[in-house]
Amino acid sequence: INVDFDELTMMALEQSSLGPALNEMTPATISSGLVQKSSPSTPYVPPSRNDLDLLFQLMFDKLPNPPPSVDHQAPEVIASIADVIPPVQA
Repeated sequence: INVDFDELTMMALEQSSLGPALNEMTPATISSGLVQKSSPSTPYVPPSRNDLDLLFQLMFDKLPNPPPSVDHQAPEVIASIADVIPPVQA
């Protein structure tokens, strides 16, 4: 791409005349200290299992068909690997 300096200058002027630059639009809240990372006065305590059960119980009570309990049975063996893939003779 061949662009000379005058074309770049004109393009920059057109861009700047379209509206305020990004740094002109954003308020100076970052440097003013309005957004602070302060530690809370009380430590974070995760909710207990009972709290979560109480919170979500109404949602699960309204399910039309509750999911069945999971039954962890051993998988059924359909065929041995030797029956599916014959051994390769070296």
